[in-house]
Amino acid sequence: MRLHGCRFPLAGGDPPLFLWILLFGLLVPPAQAHRVSSVSLITYLDTKDRTYALDAAMEVVPSEDPAVNDQVSPEDAAREFASYLVVMFDQAEQKPAMEISVQETSDQETPEELRRRQVLTKLTGRIPDGAKEFLLYLDPRCPMAVVMVAVKDDQPSRRMQVILAGEYSRPVSVLPVEEGDPFTKETGAATDFPSAQGTQSASEEEIGLLGAFASGWRAFLHESAIPALLIIAMLLLTLGRTSVLWQAGILLLAQGLAVSLTVWGLVSSPDWAWKGLAAVVSLVAIEALLHHHLRAWRYPLIAAGGMFLGLALIDTSAYRDLVSWADLGTGRLILFLLGTEAAFFLVIVVAAANLLSLGRFEWYRKSVVIPLAVLVAGYCLFTVVEGFL
Repeated sequence: MRLHGCRFPLAGGDPPLFLWILLFGLLVPPAQAHRVSSVSLITYLDTKDRTYALDAAMEVVPSEDPAVNDQVSPEDAAREFASYLVVMFDQAEQKPAMEISVQETSDQETPEELRRRQVLTKLTGRIPDGAKEFLLYLDPRCPMAVVMVAVKDDQPSRRMQVILAGEYSRPVSVLPVEEGDPFTKETGAATDFPSAQGTQSASEEEIGLLGAFASGWRAFLHESAIPALLIIAMLLLTLGRTSVLWQAGILLLAQGLAVSLTVWGLVSSPDWAWKGLAAVVSLVAIEALLHHHLRAWRYPLIAAGGMFLGLALIDTSAYRDLVSWADLGTGRLILFLLGTEAAFFLVIVVAAANLLSLGRFEWYRKSVVIPLAVLVAGYCLFTVVEGFL
């Protein structure tokens, strides 16, 4: 494993000054005005009345600066995000009407700076005469993916759709519903558009179950060195079997929970997930510099690292390639997680074997733990700071 782009001294310098440099890397990002943090979208298609409606529930969070919040209201933030949703019928862009309402999701005792508001945005219009397919296009400028559920004539689709920025949803037929579940055939226009359906079926078959496992493996090992550095930093404080097993179990549980909640559309992966993971890894490494034994906050810190790791894995090209071909589904979700866990166990076995072989020497902490902790913390803090420059 090679770390590019930075150099870190292993000796010399005043330790307090070094610690100040590390703390400087934890600077918070500049304040932003109201912004949309998560979106859930339901599309209603009425093939009898030939109307459509998109109900988007947007979680809007304020900044810590009231003056900045005044510049962009929750309604403005929702209106800007709604502009990223491009409604199309047979590849023709539509201009739906928009209605916006704001609901408080925090109680009265919540401080103003911590209040959360849910903005309900409704886009409505008529289905053009002769139209056969509905598509939703997500503008490339959109800062996050959108999870959509299609409801056609009061019958919901069996699968959610994860639409990434710059991509189209799967086509949904707007032809009248026949007997049975229309979504078993995916689109009633399969006969009219065999090529689109054939391509989708072929791509889903091509991915297969092993493809989901391989995507999890690549997401953990090939996108960034930070997931592996989290494991190495975790092992630097102690190599005790019980403590390592507890930390590994908590980390994997938190990672799987974060991935599952994101796939199911209950939370969204923020664009700073990798920076958050890097910050946690740096704290884990710094703790190995300052302490010799586990403290009470160690397990919550590892749990936070697992949550950020799960959110970061969703923000990888391996995951995006997987969901761009087909819905993840429960089976593929499990195999994706198994792929990440297999990569996790590979790293932890290799790292633990090497550290245990060196741990019997007296110079282990001075010559192995401290230099590795400095390198890991420095690289991750550099990643955090670089993201804000």
